[in-house]
Amino acid sequence: MPSNALADEERTNIDEVNDDRRSIPKVAYVTLCKGIEPEPNDGSILVTGLQQRFATLMNDLPLAGGDALTPTTGGTLSLTRLLHQEAPWLSAAIDRIDAQLRLQLWAGRPWVAFRPLLLVGPPGCGKSHLARLIANHAGAGFATLDLAGTSDNRTLEGTARGWTSAQPCFPAVVINRSATANPIICLEEIDKAGGSSGNGDPVATLLTMIEPSTARGYFDKCLLAPLDLSHVNWVMTANDASRLPAPLKSRLDIVELAGPGPEYFDRILANLLRDLATRWGVQVAMLPTVDAEIEHMLRRRFARQRSVRGLMRALESVLAVLIRSVPRPTH
Repeated sequence: MPSNALADEERTNIDEVNDDRRSIPKVAYVTLCKGIEPEPNDGSILVTGLQQRFATLMNDLPLAGGDALTPTTGGTLSLTRLLHQEAPWLSAAIDRIDAQLRLQLWAGRPWVAFRPLLLVGPPGCGKSHLARLIANHAGAGFATLDLAGTSDNRTLEGTARGWTSAQPCFPAVVINRSATANPIICLEEIDKAGGSSGNGDPVATLLTMIEPSTARGYFDKCLLAPLDLSHVNWVMTANDASRLPAPLKSRLDIVELAGPGPEYFDRILANLLRDLATRWGVQVAMLPTVDAEIEHMLRRRFARQRSVRGLMRALESVLAVLIRSVPRPTH
């Protein structure tokens, strides 16, 4: 494509980012897979199916988040401001990410990228919620994978070609579905992951995916092709980091978190009502009114548990009762 067309569409290849800080492009693109090659004895139907289903991986994919990194009038990044507004009790993790995003901008790389992050804290304190917020505000893909009790690495590594259930690695599936090169992948309860050397260790697989030198050419056993996974943003959650192996912890930014205090109740309640309305496809105003007595009950419960997840469950139970007397929305 001619250079003037690139300028018109504000596109650039990742290897050709303009070093002039005054003309940093808004969107960068990168190709993650050069081609899905068949084995000599592969059946044409299987190979053609894989090439069609995962053709997105062979296209130029955007590195998302340029608009979210726009500095506000006060100098705060738009993404950081939104995260602090919606999850202020997670400021330790937000500030850690903010520092890396500012380095991205300084280097002329206007997309969301940060080192693999491990959030350690009690259940329900909002660890995975933060990962989802980053993805939503950055316009990046998002997926979560619960590793608690896993007995092998297949959910993460995928399944080799030759099996009827052949499936590429989890990051490839997420990238293909989201059509972004730098999705946010949240691995929940990584401290409870199982696996073994015989059945496949998910932590060992993860090490190859998060180490930059191996992530750039990760070989997928289903696609039979190397993939560039180096742009994936990893957020992991755990209740106890001491259970994780040293090689993994040495590659992570580890942030200790506590559950939100009662001073955040009103903000969290408003966010949860908005999230529920979005999930159900209605306006917030259409939801049943939570009266003062019910709100007081929810507030007391939240003060005891300090759990966003617990508040969400309690709120859903309350609304399930209240909607019985509210007309069904007609949109």
